[in-house]
Amino acid sequence: MKDYRSRFRQILEQGLPDSSRILMPDGGPDVVALATWRLQTDSTRPNKRSKLVRIVISQEAIEDYSRGSDGVRLASDERLLSWLRKKLADFDPDHETPLGVEPPSVTWTLGTIEFNI
Repeated sequence: MKDYRSRFRQILEQGLPDSSRILMPDGGPDVVALATWRLQTDSTRPNKRSKLVRIVISQEAIEDYSRGSDGVRLASDERLLSWLRKKLADFDPDHETPLGVEPPSVTWTLGTIEFNI
């Protein structure tokens, strides 16, 4: 099966805030992206970053995606971007974690129903 990590990363970059850092660790059957971005909500901490968002695209969703035609994959790409924007609209990235302590994290899982249908 083809590795779609770079394609998914490009889509995530379009939907996440401009100052986002995105890591996509290798390994495991799912595609995982870890993202944070600058909040600019605390004047005493201008570099404060958001909660860590762990985006998981399930193995089943990737398998269905890879079996689809180019047109089907393009439609799935648009669904991924739309799904991400909806998640971000309902998400409060701010936190009160002290400087030097890892901020809290959330996990968003994208299954084949949201991604491919």
